Amino acid sequence: MAVKATTYQAGIHVPEHELLPPQSCCPLCFAEGPRQPALLVQSNPDVLLLHCKRCGAYSASRMPAEETLRRYYAHYYDGCSGSMRSPASFARHFMNHAGSLLRPESPAILDFGGGAGDLSRAIAVRLLRQGASRVHIDLVDYSSGLSRNDVPQIAIQPHLTLEAVARTDFDIVLASAVLEHIPAPWPVLTRLFAALRRGGVLYARTPTVVALLRLFERFRLPYDFTFPGHVHDLGQDFWEGTIQRLPPEAGEIRILSSRPSIVETAFDRYPFRTLAAYTLKSPWYVWGRRYRLVGGWEVFFQRK
Repeated sequence: MAVKATTYQAGIHVPEHELLPPQSCCPLCFAEGPRQPALLVQSNPDVLLLHCKRCGAYSASRMPAEETLRRYYAHYYDGCSGSMRSPASFARHFMNHAGSLLRPESPAILDFGGGAGDLSRAIAVRLLRQGASRVHIDLVDYSSGLSRNDVPQIAIQPHLTLEAVARTDFDIVLASAVLEHIPAPWPVLTRLFAALRRGGVLYARTPTVVALLRLFERFRLPYDFTFPGHVHDLGQDFWEGTIQRLPPEAGEIRILSSRPSIVETAFDRYPFRTLAAYTLKSPWYVWGRRYRLVGGWEVFFQRK
């Protein structure tokens, strides 16, 4: 069984006519010049994961066409196994890191790529328990029509695109497991930062699986990067250098926390997978950035 770079989805083979021409620059920092091949994503036609030494990002050498992505995401949530840790657990994790910074009476959340909005609604429930009188959520996703809400104090406004969101004073911006799917993510990321009010917190989570998949490649074991769903691999080097590359309109940003991401599964449903995830991540807390087999990365930013 192939190792997958995501919990639910499998990659598909993308033929030549559905691939865009190779890019001459890094899609994250726009640095020109050659990038070092790191991993074979698919064969015939070959798509490689290229490493940019300037920003630390890994990106596909060729991006899928827009129509290819539209077909892929039309069935993105089909057959989800429900192995993700509960939204309530994620909300507790988020509040443990950023909850003390959030004291508005009526906070606003921008949930970008949040599917049905389960994570943002769980955070909203905790904010209500913490004393908020009402929480507003702007939910941006292809499947935002799936959003549901049974709490009168939570107002959810679905959008199909980020451009449809008018306000720029969010207390919380979530970009959990979404930026790795976007062929040109940098303008999106800068827009998310610009949507924060002063004191607001942005949370991002992305896969960082290159080191792990290269290990499987070395031992000739099958793996699946889940292309064209995943087109980037963004870890510690990328995220901790992000602040220096942000434009002025993003505001003055600081990093609250940068660490291996929360384990996606729970012991009660997937004990062995969960134990393996904790085992892989734990050496980082001893060896730091010298250790790369963490699987995912998360970072909390705050606009000063």
